[in-house]
Amino acid sequence: MTRLALAVMTATLLGCSEPEVPAPTSEKNPVPATGITVSGHAPRASGGFPSVVLFEPVDAEPFPVPETTPLMDQYGIEFHPSILLARAGQTLEFRNSEDELHSVRVVNTRSRATLFNVATPVVASYTHKFEEPSEYDVACDTHPGMAAFIIASETPYVVIADKNGSFMLEALPEGSYNVRVWNVSQKRRMETTIHIDAENAALDLRVGE
Repeated sequence: MTRLALAVMTATLLGCSEPEVPAPTSEKNPVPATGITVSGHAPRASGGFPSVVLFEPVDAEPFPVPETTPLMDQYGIEFHPSILLARAGQTLEFRNSEDELHSVRVVNTRSRATLFNVATPVVASYTHKFEEPSEYDVACDTHPGMAAFIIASETPYVVIADKNGSFMLEALPEGSYNVRVWNVSQKRRMETTIHIDAENAALDLRVGE
């Protein structure tokens, strides 16, 4: 007899109502139950890479680093995904899933420092912890046409726009944010401070169009 069946039988015998079964919860990655859905337009894609919009709270305690390991894979002579979102302090995995020798070279786009340049043999992987929040170029020395980007942020409120620049981010707490738009084209990047509330949730962040 299961514990639930035993509990129901006991409650019936005591003249009580059937006990409620609690809903499952996740303590590691809690999802906000309420918040504001923010939508709008960022600059359109450049060079085949869409814009990324980051909402950094003006006043907030540091966010815990997720325990997950984001993956950037190599197959079809391409990186997948072409833009990978991560958190500063998070470990990322780089995998080669095809019968083709690859390499992974990662460069911090702000400092131009090379983090690592390693070979990724057939069906093999490499992991690295990205300590510094920044944007990173990803390339394969074996196949010069392969390119990707990593956006490592301190905020969990990050969204990739579509190729036309449209984006939507759900469950954003009300408050003031430093809003930053990353784009491959520097003339389409921007940064501003915005107070987000129910009446100010539709944003036009287009520049350099």
